[in-house]
Amino acid sequence: MIGACTPWKCDTLSKQFPASSWLVGLLILLSLGLPLASAHAKKAHLVTYGSGGEVWEWFGHNAIWLQDPEQGLDHTFSFGYFDIEASGFYGRFLAGEMRYFGSSVPVEREFRFYRQLDRSIRVQELNLTDEQFDQLEFLLTNAIYPYPRYYDYDYYWANCSTWLRDLLNETTDGALSDVLQANPAEQTFRQHTAAQTKHHPAAHLGLMVLLGPSADQPIKQWDEAFLPAALANQVREIVLPQGPLVVSDAIIYEAKSERVDSVLVAGPGAFVAWGFLLAGLVLMPMLSRSRAAWIPTGMAILALSLAGIVIIGMSLFTAHEVVRGNQLLIVLHPLWLGLLPIWPVMWRRLAWGLSALIFGLGSMLWFSGLWAAQDGRVLWLLVPLVLALFWVNHRVLWSDQSGVRDRADG
Repeated sequence: MIGACTPWKCDTLSKQFPASSWLVGLLILLSLGLPLASAHAKKAHLVTYGSGGEVWEWFGHNAIWLQDPEQGLDHTFSFGYFDIEASGFYGRFLAGEMRYFGSSVPVEREFRFYRQLDRSIRVQELNLTDEQFDQLEFLLTNAIYPYPRYYDYDYYWANCSTWLRDLLNETTDGALSDVLQANPAEQTFRQHTAAQTKHHPAAHLGLMVLLGPSADQPIKQWDEAFLPAALANQVREIVLPQGPLVVSDAIIYEAKSERVDSVLVAGPGAFVAWGFLLAGLVLMPMLSRSRAAWIPTGMAILALSLAGIVIIGMSLFTAHEVVRGNQLLIVLHPLWLGLLPIWPVMWRRLAWGLSALIFGLGSMLWFSGLWAAQDGRVLWLLVPLVLALFWVNHRVLWSDQSGVRDRADG
């Protein structure tokens, strides 16, 4: 009988295999069984990718990597996908109505893709129970399928990283929000955006101009998790009933190239220097009779006006809420167009007076604290330029007009 153990058989076995042999055999079986059990364990990881060369890659990316050999699962799940070839994509992008979706990719293929882009890969194994793993897998699957399941993307409030933050928080019964909602962030949305765009002067200046006061309000670490790198550092501080949330943390691929911040926007001094340089160009008509001397002045008028039109248009007609309430409208507005010499002198004087009134009253409100706090570093660039415009046009419209007009007519 198979499996039967009569006294004779047991006695014979004990004689052939002493107790010490049984103990050694048991230890061997256990040592073989432990790696097998570990190999089949469910594992979840937070994966964080470094910044890339494209505009949408500057802030980094992240994903959840799930492993479950029993069901053949070895995939990453992430929420940073969009279809740039979709009909009307650019129109919706300008209107702030961005439709993103999540996807699941075999981990080997995804890691190979990011290595080819030379973007660093950081992997943190998460200390989740089997029940938490199953819940996280359920949440991720239902957030992605039926594919593609679109969501309304927002740079700060609903992006690839906030999705993972929210799902991990739900999986751990609010462990992330308990900590991150209670602690203030060290930087604002604007400061984080400035740090991530310093390598590209034009984009940096454009974003600093467009962002309104909502980007300067104090935020919590919970909000700071819109940055994948910030979330990766934050989860290290989370402790669950079974222990720390992160049990291992490793960079499995380090980018070979390093992004270099541009000296053109390296600090406040750069804005001041550019402001005085541009102001000097605007004042050229005071020094030269050439018509060409007025070209920088005309370009400055057009640039300030266009920036104001863009801010007003985005505030009134798009879903880019972070632009609304932008106080830079005290110097960026379409009234500057009234200074162009194509208009009668009376209209130009009216435009000058209204622009001066807006600048004066706006400055008083800005520095009085009656307005919501907004970062004013861009003013270090704009104010010298604006003052130069006021001065040169005042000379043309009111002071010693015969002499100045002779110079202007060249």
